[in-house]
Amino acid sequence: MERRAAYPTDTQHVVNLSGYVWAARQLAPLEQRCVLDLSCGTGYGSDYLGAFAGRIVGIDCAPAVVAKSRADYLRSNVAFLAMDACALAFHDASFDCIVSQDTIEHVQDDRRFVAELTRVLKPQGRLVIFTPHGKGRGVTPADPYHIREYTLEEFKALLQPHFSSVRWYGRRQGDRLKTAEQSMDVVRNLDPVGFRNCVPRPIRHWLGSMISRVQGGPALHEIASEDIEYCEGVTDETNLIGVCMK
Repeated sequence: MERRAAYPTDTQHVVNLSGYVWAARQLAPLEQRCVLDLSCGTGYGSDYLGAFAGRIVGIDCAPAVVAKSRADYLRSNVAFLAMDACALAFHDASFDCIVSQDTIEHVQDDRRFVAELTRVLKPQGRLVIFTPHGKGRGVTPADPYHIREYTLEEFKALLQPHFSSVRWYGRRQGDRLKTAEQSMDVVRNLDPVGFRNCVPRPIRHWLGSMISRVQGGPALHEIASEDIEYCEGVTDETNLIGVCMK
């Protein structure tokens, strides 16, 4: 599974972090709530939520990744556990809220995954779940890490039987992020076979920043969560986000 480490000039990391920023706003107030971050990856999202929530539990299926998260993030109200998302070792109704960002497309048994999320969520608890907006179950995704990608109707059919209400949102790049990504594409296209990966990332990102500035855009270190747009409703250019109430 893809796991982005926190890196300030990695635009995909900024996008992922913006998902936690946005989810925290949807779930506020969090001070007295217990939140499950599934799957937490390299842990920075759980750490972000830990600044607001009463208790955060971040789970990932890779023990080595969990061990590193424990070493990197030391908030007393944040715990990291190695666990299979389709066999959660929690009692029923253990969590007030769940955040699941870009995980379900990696899971073989997506129906069991949703059933487990529902089981450990308290009555009237809320789930914020993100996934790419794809061409449907019958189409092989371009991303080799993804088992499937959903249309909106497919994702609705998967989620709605488990929840009393689901509100739909989308995420897309803002103008500044689009310019920066186009600049990085210039860097990538200069090296179609991937030799650039032998060059230290700070140098690659410095070059991308210079190109972005020439094109009137921001340097990569200037990209922030505000450069990712969240909108009510879903379009062809957005991903899929469900804000679900049990």
